[in-house]
Amino acid sequence: AVAGMSSYSASKYALESFSDCLRREMFHWGLKVSIIEPGFMRTPLIERLVKPYPEFLTSLSNDVQERWGEEYLKGWHDKMEQNQLTKLADDPLKVVQVIQNAVMNTVPQIRYRPGMQSPLIFLPISILPAWIADSILRKLM
Repeated sequence: AVAGMSSYSASKYALESFSDCLRREMFHWGLKVSIIEPGFMRTPLIERLVKPYPEFLTSLSNDVQERWGEEYLKGWHDKMEQNQLTKLADDPLKVVQVIQNAVMNTVPQIRYRPGMQSPLIFLPISILPAWIADSILRKLM
């Protein structure tokens, strides 16, 4: 989980736990459940983060702008603009292809990690001690 994405990460972990339980529960009926774990993808959310700051600011509601303040939003935007994970975001069609594979395959994988970031960055980081993972993620973000 990366800083600045608490609610997103929490919902993602909840869905992963649900899917793990569901896979085990459905085993008796021969039903398969796969989990798709992509890294950052070039979605409208990511594209909005890397827009020039004035465009980014106008894409936010007045309520968000007032609540967070321009100084924080500018700093956060600048950080996201330089974020290596954002810069290296993959084509979301890779996720679509993996979903198609999982649905069409008679023996789908339990986990799919489409794109470059998930298998090469996030998977290795997930097995490191937390203090090392924190240090690496701070540098990437």
